[in-house]
Amino acid sequence: MKHSQNNKGRVIYTILLFLLFEIIRENFKLDRALIFYSLFPIMIFSYYIFDTFSFNKKYRYREFIISGVINGFVFYILAVYYQNPKLVFGWGIYTLMQNIAKYVYNSMFSTTERVVLLTDKVEEELESIIEKNEKLCFEGCVSLNEISKIKDINPSEVIYPIEVTSQVVNEIFDLKMSGVKVKDSMAFLQEVEGKIDVDSLSKDWVIKAKGFEVLSSGVEQRIKRFLDIAMSIVIVLVGAPFMVFTYFLVKLDNPKNFLNNPAFFKQKRIGSGGKEFEIVKFRSMRIHDPNEHSKYASEKDNRITSVGKFIRKTRLDELPQIFNVLKGDMSFVGPRPEWNELGRDYEKKINMYKVRYAVKPGLTGWAQVMYPYGASLEDAKKKLEYDIYYIKHQNFILDIMILFKTVKVVLFGKGI
Repeated sequence: MKHSQNNKGRVIYTILLFLLFEIIRENFKLDRALIFYSLFPIMIFSYYIFDTFSFNKKYRYREFIISGVINGFVFYILAVYYQNPKLVFGWGIYTLMQNIAKYVYNSMFSTTERVVLLTDKVEEELESIIEKNEKLCFEGCVSLNEISKIKDINPSEVIYPIEVTSQVVNEIFDLKMSGVKVKDSMAFLQEVEGKIDVDSLSKDWVIKAKGFEVLSSGVEQRIKRFLDIAMSIVIVLVGAPFMVFTYFLVKLDNPKNFLNNPAFFKQKRIGSGGKEFEIVKFRSMRIHDPNEHSKYASEKDNRITSVGKFIRKTRLDELPQIFNVLKGDMSFVGPRPEWNELGRDYEKKINMYKVRYAVKPGLTGWAQVMYPYGASLEDAKKKLEYDIYYIKHQNFILDIMILFKTVKVVLFGKGI
């Protein structure tokens, strides 16, 4: 299922649940108290955390149990607050109706697509993506000069290469006219994996492709900037104790040299438009000569201190970057800013790398929640595929989902 379709499903589902929540309030004659409306977003976020808020998977009955438990906590709090034990019936009605709606909605998109790859090359990545997707059934590969054999397989979907001859285009046209879904490999990767193949990317494709609207929308950019400032102020106020705690934690990592042990790490990064700026983080590595070590920091790098492992895992090391957001160098969501030395190197070695400079870098990004930690040229290329997808499809809903995913990654070490 398309990532955009999944997010639309979540929005519709959230609206339906809110209406149901309101109906429960009206029928049980509950006041419009702050606690009532405060519990709703917590409940929605809990669905997401425990994997009951996705529409790109088949409905599983464990969702009924999980949502029932989450709803049980919420309705228990409401029953105590309103002193209304009858809300146990509200819990039952809400949970039942919620899961009926989820089952019906998921069933509408649960048909399995029988997919054929039209290619003359070994497409291990595409085959793997199709085989691991429970809504896709891989029917095999067909070479370009044997495209007529596809009709014998009778697939529901055909994936074809970006560049094909006019003769193959005519054959693909006939397939589409016969009712077969056809899409090129770039479109397929966007829909199923949420990324854009960098090797197949060209300036011509970017010019002709739909998307990238946010780059020319001054209104959306101003709204995002306003939200960045508002969220930064809130986090500075709420997060101040955590910053102080982390500051002393880093300093105490070397108690014998407490006064001279630096708590902060500063480094030049590349931002919007390719301009460089200085980023500030809590130091997570031992003090070392960068010329004596690899430019790439691995997840198990021996330069990372014991405190550094903790603050990296919990993302506490990123807190000072809130001030980079306030200054306007960064946003909350966007491609992660790369160290200037590595970034300039990637510009020479990775196709279309500079596209990521079209937007402000972020504290978190689509690549960070979709791709595991990586410290190589190949990893940088893979992350770029997700970054370009984000730039092409950027919108408010996608930003919210990235923030949700980030919290899930911090809490559980994984996203969805």
